[in-house]
Amino acid sequence: MGRPNLRLRREVRKLFSSGVIYHGRWMHVRSGESLFPNVMISIRKRFGGAVLRNKARRRIRAICRDILPNGSHGQLLLISIADGASRTCFNDLRNDLTSAFSHLGLLDQ
Repeated sequence: MGRPNLRLRREVRKLFSSGVIYHGRWMHVRSGESLFPNVMISIRKRFGGAVLRNKARRRIRAICRDILPNGSHGQLLLISIADGASRTCFNDLRNDLTSAFSHLGLLDQ
């Protein structure tokens, strides 16, 4: 049994090569089938200081828990937050993420 982070790295590479991507106003969401269903959140340092980045991660996690209460059902999700999202409200992020999950077919499950 290999180290989990190496297996996850392989899954992320597979996600970038063959996954489906949704381009929203405030975020990009990549989705692909995976042995390690997980939701990963990526925020660049250009977004802002650590407090702003952590606040954005908490908001996205709260939205994901609300929209997908049972998890991502065998899907590896990579949510990349745009730099301008630090100035947006919670409802705009929620609407963008809801439309992303709907486009990727995760709400029908």
